[in-house]
Amino acid sequence: MTGRRLKYGNDASVGINLTWLDPGVVGGSEEYSIRLLQRLSDRADERIKFVLYCRQAVLERYPDLTERFPVQTMPLQHSGKMSRVTMENTWMAGLSSGHDVMHHMGGVVPWVRSRPDIVTVYDLQPLEQPQNFGQVKRRWLGAAIPASVRAARLVVSPSQFTRQRLIETLEVPDDKIRVVPFGFERPIVVDVDRPVDHNLGRFVLYPAITYRHKRHCDLVDALPLLPESCGDIKLVFTGRPGPQTLSLRRQAQDLGVSDRLVFTGRVSERRLTELYRTAVALAFPSSYEGFGNPCIEAMNLGCPMVVSDAGSLPEVTGPASIRVPVGDVKAWAEAIARLATSPSAAEALVTNGFRQLAGFDPDIATDRLLEVYAEAVG
Repeated sequence: MTGRRLKYGNDASVGINLTWLDPGVVGGSEEYSIRLLQRLSDRADERIKFVLYCRQAVLERYPDLTERFPVQTMPLQHSGKMSRVTMENTWMAGLSSGHDVMHHMGGVVPWVRSRPDIVTVYDLQPLEQPQNFGQVKRRWLGAAIPASVRAARLVVSPSQFTRQRLIETLEVPDDKIRVVPFGFERPIVVDVDRPVDHNLGRFVLYPAITYRHKRHCDLVDALPLLPESCGDIKLVFTGRPGPQTLSLRRQAQDLGVSDRLVFTGRVSERRLTELYRTAVALAFPSSYEGFGNPCIEAMNLGCPMVVSDAGSLPEVTGPASIRVPVGDVKAWAEAIARLATSPSAAEALVTNGFRQLAGFDPDIATDRLLEVYAEAVG
């Protein structure tokens, strides 16, 4: 699919706010935003001009953005949230006044604004599972998200699940919401016949920062419940250390499975590709997801999946996963054991995953975002 070109009545200018993006910290919204922007730069109509607003750390992590877009770098003196919010409402507000529309990809629209706004809301977890957040962040987002969706001209959602939550929880009119799914490019080519650069044996992969709602703890609890027929399967957790990392280490020690728990930290894309392709399964026990990017990666790389029945995960994975109730440790152990001992079951999920990927073509996502911009500008 090559995508279609959208026409605008006049040259249009769109500002894109990435100042919220703290690389390696914000999770799947980072990958969703960056990959969508990279594709957008290859596909945009020549009569629509973009300017990115971001921190220097974003350009250091993704240097190609400066080649793809004009960039305004936030002169941030302090790393705290309030400093960033202040800059959004002063420095960025002043510079962005010349755009036809501003797209805030971090879920919040600044208080000071002079142009119509689009806001991307990944999920409503701060409102629906506030216990997963500190008091300050909970109060801030609890007020800022509802105010932002009211102020925005259009609201972008990555999934039908989030769209429905916006309608039911915040009473956002359906005709104000536009679903723009994740668009996944083909993976890095890896020679799977050569030895990979790890010595893990058989393992289950979970690429997620250890936030509370990700529920890594369920997988650790399930590990000693696996039958002997599975062997000494390990759990491999990628991503930077998070708030639950130390407690997970203690949990594994108490259960006597410390030697089967592996924290890799953040890994390269090539290494992660190898992990997907050699894992027994991707396990995704999260209690709340607005999308679930690792599921798309797993399907693309031929990795069978076990996911929770929560949030957007059933929608995203469709028939390509075994679904398990959140917190049902015995069911998690049974599902992992099934994939570890039945090659035919794993192969069926992989086949279904390749079919499921048709709905996440990157050109579909880019076309939908360009349609949002055309609608907002027009």
